[in-house]
Amino acid sequence: MIRLSPVALAVLVAVSCAKGTPENPLLPPGVSPTALQQAPYVGIGRYQKLGEVTLPQRFGGLSMVDFIEVRQPKGTSFAHADAPGWVYAYQGVHQLSRDGGERTSFVQPGAAAWVEADAEHFNATSDDRMWYFVALRPIAERGAKLPYPDYRILYQTGDLGAAPSGKNLAHQLGYITMNAGGRTSSHSHGGAEAFYVMKGTVDLVMSGGVHRQVTAGQGASINPGVVMQLQVVGDEPVQILTYFITPEGAPWQNNLQMLP
Repeated sequence: MIRLSPVALAVLVAVSCAKGTPENPLLPPGVSPTALQQAPYVGIGRYQKLGEVTLPQRFGGLSMVDFIEVRQPKGTSFAHADAPGWVYAYQGVHQLSRDGGERTSFVQPGAAAWVEADAEHFNATSDDRMWYFVALRPIAERGAKLPYPDYRILYQTGDLGAAPSGKNLAHQLGYITMNAGGRTSSHSHGGAEAFYVMKGTVDLVMSGGVHRQVTAGQGASINPGVVMQLQVVGDEPVQILTYFITPEGAPWQNNLQMLP
């Protein structure tokens, strides 16, 4: 009969454990043999910041945000006679010219650029182009005719609260994508948010368990400090264009370990 010393027995056990068995497999560090359910406040999705600028306030009082679709025929150009805001190139490359043509930039499809009254919109191609314009406006401009040859309002928010006086505002445009089963984190923002659903359907859950379904072609707005979460509804992926107006010094986003 072969007797093993305590040291040899310990080595044998260690080698056996290192190989693992079907009942007790060897797993990489940090991996549990039992899958743990993901906490419901953890996000599954992707946020892409398309651009951000910080500027002084240009008006006071209540505001609103609108998402506008502009159709620009081939071979045309016109001055940007509208409020400052974001151009989002939806269909085709969008050309912007400034300083009488001294500065020219091209906005690629899916990208965005901040524009003001010094810009001119060009479509020097042989095809019609479509782009979105997203802007913060005073509520006094609600219902006003906009200075575009061919446009339609995709979504316009209700009245948003006034920003704190004397504070610069950070304007951020972003793009959210989520697949079926996806959701954002549970979070709040230091400023107002307005978003437009380009594809798919989401369930917007807000403080107090309030639910609202928002589908393609619709939008919603959320006031500062409101706890919220977006959850994908159905099997179609979701694409969202979203605009944040945050007073300087306020947090852009606070992720929370709690449900709305």
